[in-house]
Amino acid sequence: MALPGGGGPGTRARRGHWSGVNAATLFAAGVAGTVVALSLPVSSASTREGTRPPQSAAKAFIPYIDARPVIDAVRQALPAELAGRTPAALERGWAEWVARRDTTLRARVTRGDEDSLVNLWHFGTSFTTLPPVTERTVARLGGASAAADLLEQRLTHLVDGLAAPAGNERLRFARQIVERRGIDPLSPAGRAQARGYLQELRRRALAEYEEHRRTLESISHLDPVTALAAYATMFRDRGLSSDTSFLPAFAIEQALDQMKSHGLVAPGRVRRVAIVGPGLDFADKDEGYDFYPEQTIQPFAVMDSLIRLGLARPEELVVVTFDLSERINRHIDAARDRAAAGGGYVVHLPLDGGEPWTPELLAFWQRLGERIGMAVPPAAPPSSAGDVRTRAVRIAPARVASVVPIDLNVVLERLDPLAPGDRFDLVVATSVLVYYDVFEQELALVNIGRMLRTGGVLLTNTPVPPTSTMRLSDRYATVVYSERQRDQVFWYERQ
Repeated sequence: MALPGGGGPGTRARRGHWSGVNAATLFAAGVAGTVVALSLPVSSASTREGTRPPQSAAKAFIPYIDARPVIDAVRQALPAELAGRTPAALERGWAEWVARRDTTLRARVTRGDEDSLVNLWHFGTSFTTLPPVTERTVARLGGASAAADLLEQRLTHLVDGLAAPAGNERLRFARQIVERRGIDPLSPAGRAQARGYLQELRRRALAEYEEHRRTLESISHLDPVTALAAYATMFRDRGLSSDTSFLPAFAIEQALDQMKSHGLVAPGRVRRVAIVGPGLDFADKDEGYDFYPEQTIQPFAVMDSLIRLGLARPEELVVVTFDLSERINRHIDAARDRAAAGGGYVVHLPLDGGEPWTPELLAFWQRLGERIGMAVPPAAPPSSAGDVRTRAVRIAPARVASVVPIDLNVVLERLDPLAPGDRFDLVVATSVLVYYDVFEQELALVNIGRMLRTGGVLLTNTPVPPTSTMRLSDRYATVVYSERQRDQVFWYERQ
């Protein structure tokens, strides 16, 4: 059977919401006029000519004095280690708990990487000529038995690839994941262990999907506000996935365009942007395209949209990315190194040719990157990739150099203190907050609010519980990607 798709992580530009879930409908009934706040943390970053990362602040954990209002507001939802403790005991143990929790959250990155490996097995085309195991493939093969046979064949090819990854960067990373478990894919015994390990990961992924399916089914009968609260934390126990696509970037541009039309963002006003969880396109959860190099998309897509809409000037714009994944931060740093030597960054934009995309989405796909780069010939997909349209853009070196990666746990850390000129005008967090519980979401909101300037805006597709410093706009953008996929983006203003 095909592995069903899902939203992506905290470490992330992502696919948005699960197919078939209309969170906008859920949200509309109960959210207008609510006060909501969101926060995100930051870390130190390298500095190169033409970019100016935050100069006045260091990465810091959220102090107890800032966390206490959140603790008081969600006492029924506190972690077991904090529940029932007196304020004095909480204050004494806060720093120790935060440090332990930071380690726990960072460990979820590894689980997200393992989920990506399962997606590679199901959908990848770079290590095999066999077709991906998608819903369409299963239908064409005639059922689950034939799909199971195909999965076993693909697993053999993947294990072969782990033993000899050559220049395939995805296979090299997959091999690292396997070797971390003490498995040697070069030996016969190790190959058998690798197969068992991958099958174990798939069983876990399928179990998680089934749990989420039951959750969606159960909340569909609830009142809209209760259903939305359940949906907004649905991935709180999952690994932090880094997989991404360009779809959330379309949703963000639609939201920015609406904000501009309502006078909520002034032309040329956006100079400093933070992207929480920029993501790394490894093997997405729907089609798993992997016939081009690994890439990050959202930092460049948001930059392109801001410039196109006249909300930012290219020479003034700096984009800071916040991510827990060392791999993603290294990827962006390597791109900056190449940019310093005059090299651009190619973004590939595969598009499922069989999906009934909206005209607006197709127009966005066709123009993405035109304000910060130029179209170049895309990588040719193999025939096994199926019906896929391709496009590629080479981002100009100056624009690549203006993206600054920072290792930051959005829930527990922030840049502090930030001078007024270093605060952010815009924070984007798509398909990130859904990976945390209510308590963690509110801590994140406090951190993000700390880093935004007064009047600065947070855009997110996960509505979260309120704090005192961010005002939720009574408008939000409902974005339709295709007949079966949609999303919504909510915006919050720093008071």
